[in-house]
Amino acid sequence: MTATPTTTRTTVEPTTTRVPTQTTARIDAPESGQRFEARVTKIVDPTTITIERDGKNKTVDLLGVRVPKNGLYHTRALQTTKAQLEYSTVTLVTDPQVGSSSDGHPQMYVYTGEWLYNTQLLRSGYARVADGEFSKRAEFERKQQEARHGGYGLWKNTTTTA
Repeated sequence: MTATPTTTRTTVEPTTTRVPTQTTARIDAPESGQRFEARVTKIVDPTTITIERDGKNKTVDLLGVRVPKNGLYHTRALQTTKAQLEYSTVTLVTDPQVGSSSDGHPQMYVYTGEWLYNTQLLRSGYARVADGEFSKRAEFERKQQEARHGGYGLWKNTTTTA
């Protein structure tokens, strides 16, 4: 009895490389706000960055978001802000309804390309909408509501009713 050679056929599945994409929906900047580009040189905390523009450094606060002062979600928000903004060129936009924060930093919307970064912290559940009035408040509240309904971050163990 002779053995018949068997052929084993192996199929190789193609590997897929995931490219991170922005997860925030596009929100247009206020029309009457001032707009300029700058390079982020330092992440001070999850909602405070240092930018370089025209050879000068300036500290800026992200408008409309409030992150816990410490703990798990502060750490995650800090990691997210560093990963998304550190050493990148961003577009900053002022809001005609808002001035400087209590520490004297201008409060601004920070865009990476066409995407409003401020809302990323809300959508991931790492931040809440800050008190006060600003042009994009309704959009920010929608992003926070998405996180709440999805049970993300700060909203992980909360129940909501629609």
